[in-house]
Amino acid sequence: MATNNLPVVTVAQFSEIVKLQLSEKNYRPIFGLGKGGIGKTESIETLARRMNIGYIDIRLLLYAETDLKGIPYPDQSHTTTIWLQNNILPRADRDGNIGILVLDEITSVQRSVRTAAYQLLNERRLGEYKLPPNWLIVCLGNGEDDGGDFQGMEANFINRCSVFNVIPDVDTWKAWALQNNVNYLVTAYVSWRPSDLHTFNPDSETDVIFASPRSWKAVSDILNAHPFNKDDTLNNARIMANLGTTIGNNFIAFCKYKETTVEPADILAGKVKGFDSTSLEVLFLTMQGVVKLLSDMTNKDMQMTQKLSDSTMDCWANAVRWMLSLKSVEHQVMGLKDLIKSNQNIASHLFLNPQFNAKCPELRTFVMNNQNVLN
Repeated sequence: MATNNLPVVTVAQFSEIVKLQLSEKNYRPIFGLGKGGIGKTESIETLARRMNIGYIDIRLLLYAETDLKGIPYPDQSHTTTIWLQNNILPRADRDGNIGILVLDEITSVQRSVRTAAYQLLNERRLGEYKLPPNWLIVCLGNGEDDGGDFQGMEANFINRCSVFNVIPDVDTWKAWALQNNVNYLVTAYVSWRPSDLHTFNPDSETDVIFASPRSWKAVSDILNAHPFNKDDTLNNARIMANLGTTIGNNFIAFCKYKETTVEPADILAGKVKGFDSTSLEVLFLTMQGVVKLLSDMTNKDMQMTQKLSDSTMDCWANAVRWMLSLKSVEHQVMGLKDLIKSNQNIASHLFLNPQFNAKCPELRTFVMNNQNVLN
């Protein structure tokens, strides 16, 4: 299926569209078509969790037509057929009155399974099963050139949905990564080389393994369990197994600059007043190291006392002051935005706090002088 005539939205925009339709009580099914591993499913699950509503994700590749429609069996008189419903579909009494039903990998299943879903999309029922009235159906799948097992998509299915081409977005993914314990070496590399967030090339016959948000998360899991060591051949091989040799080797070479970065703890302690290196690799590694360490300190405070300690507030002020000392306005803005993304609620309150502004008056001056850039 060609996607050139579909509206293009980012992962964050797609989840906002789902939220908007729920708020409008508009239950026309939504279909998101895009590359594998960009976070389509995760964004909808996160949305449901934030809205505190029901959520069921059916990976259609795991089911046959009868799993959706149910199994026919005769009634007591053996004159009519009754359908025994599968327990995978939403029930209001069990799953909530409001919710999202995700039909995932819908472009990768056999036509008979998609056909079984038509009635659910069109009539909000399957045989004797009825979808709860306040549940929205979201279909997800990969296009023909998106790297998935594309089995087709019929026009009568498309006509039953609002269809969007969902694309990866670095800022959206970084915001998610900064709040989900993704290793700072990964966020630093993606900040440095945003084009490497997703590298699938449908025309390549040799690059079987490609980088994606999903595979970057896998690399992060490796690094969180085994801190980077340039001589660790086993874990370096595991990194390349998730990213491919080209991106994997580039990432490993990037991580070696870690040895020359300024200690983030020294920056948060106010011991470092600027940044002298000319290396962008060192800059991005240092910046993300500061963001990650400050985020960990903030989360610890909130878990223990539900508020920032004076020492952590001082660290925020030192981090902001260091970010604003960078020579490029572009890097200053990037640093501030990443600090905010790491703890959105904390930052929004903190930056309005008179006590914080007294500790870091540079922030107010910067905002006043660079409103056009910040917007």
